This record gives sequence, C-alpha cells and structure tokens, in this order.
Amino acid sequence: MVGIQSVGGIPEPVPEKPTKVKSDRDSSVKDVKGSGKADIPKEDQVVISSEAQAAAELSRLIQVSKEQEAIRPEKIEEARQHLEREDYKKPEVVQKVAEKILKILR
Repeated sequence: MVGIQSVGGIPEPVPEKPTKVKSDRDSSVKDVKGSGKADIPKEDQVVISSEAQAAAELSRLIQVSKEQEAIRPEKIEEARQHLEREDYKKPEVVQKVAEKILKILR
C-alpha cells in the first residue's frame, strides 16, 4: 500500500506541541509536595430532586402493589360490617389489637 507523503514535492507540516501547554495527564494528577499522594480530581455528582424521589417511591409502591394478591371484596365487606356493628370497640378486641401493636413496637 502506498501512502501520500507530500503534494507537489512539499512535505506536509507536522504540528508541534507548544512547550508551555501541559498534557491532560499532567494536569489531572499532581503530586502533593512531601506527601507522596496524588491530588485526585473531583468526581461528578448526581443530585436527585425531591419530586423525582417521590415519583420513584410511587413507582416502587405501584410495583409492590402489582405483586400483591388481588383485593378481596368479601374481606372488605366483612370489615365494613364489623365497623358498622362496632365490633372493634369491644374490650377483648381492643386488648388483642393492643397486644399485636406491642409486639411490633418491641
């Protein structure tokens, strides 16, 4: 394979690197005097807004709800009847609920 060396017998100019310009490698890591440690460049950061965090939490909750069992209308109706009859105000029911809450809090 033949490469073109010049046009019309004139060699192509070779750009020279100016002597006062540091290379990217030289400027990104510098030695700290006497410590022998390198000055590490700062890292990029990502800041997530509170709105985006709330949207992510909502998305997570929706996903969890899709994985749960379907709503059982018979259980909802049963709970509604207990509320209407005020079954949850009976002392023995209140005692059971209090015991279960204590187990969770301990």
